[in-house]
Amino acid sequence: MNKLRTYPKKLFWRLYFVCMVVSLILDFFWLYLHVFHYHFSFQYLPQFFAIFGLFGCMLLILIAKAMGILIVVDEDYYQEKSR
Repeated sequence: MNKLRTYPKKLFWRLYFVCMVVSLILDFFWLYLHVFHYHFSFQYLPQFFAIFGLFGCMLLILIAKAMGILIVVDEDYYQEKSR
């Protein structure tokens, strides 16, 4: 089988980390070469918005999982009502 047809897991992880490092480097250049007018002092921290987005995403996942636990019903829920 052709090498490209198999799932290149190592290649994807390497590309992921390269993109992450490039993104971090570009963010530092963007942070120090542009003038920003934020409202709060903690917004000037490097990578603040990346960390904020990460924790926001994790919070949304936890809320969705909790809602799934609370909303779940039995498989025969509708069949029991029709009896």
